Amino acid sequence: MSHGISESLLETFTLIWDMYADAINGISDDHWRSGEIDYLIPARLMLHAIVTTDFYSSPTPKEFRPLHNFKVDRKTASSDQLPSKAQMMHYYEEVKAKTMSWLKSMEDTELLSPESEFPWTGSTVLGRVLYLLAHCRQHFGELNAELRRRGLPRIKWKTF
Repeated sequence: MSHGISESLLETFTLIWDMYADAINGISDDHWRSGEIDYLIPARLMLHAIVTTDFYSSPTPKEFRPLHNFKVDRKTASSDQLPSKAQMMHYYEEVKAKTMSWLKSMEDTELLSPESEFPWTGSTVLGRVLYLLAHCRQHFGELNAELRRRGLPRIKWKTF
């Protein structure tokens, strides 16, 4: 059994997950659900990124059942309807565990096999995983850009 690729992916996902935890813990309550630009409200960005991770770590789009349903449309919900930091941390922990379990379960041959369930993410399962990683980093970058715009401390980029 070869898990070399999944081990590298786990290392890299651990970095982004640590940064997401820092964001949830580090953004003050008064900035968590507020903002001048609705799309860039931290709670909305984090909810989108975590729900998307929950989705792409599911076996198929049809089998996707969110680990937590906040009963809000993350695109149109008013800021007061968005999850609190405590709610987001709970959901984050669940999705992190689900994603890490999914990645740990795959051998290199499975990662290199054709992607049939999420074909828009690439031609292999590895392509789906890399698509998801890029998505997580994209929204982390947006979050840090918004914190900078607000004159707030940014979340530190993690390295090995």
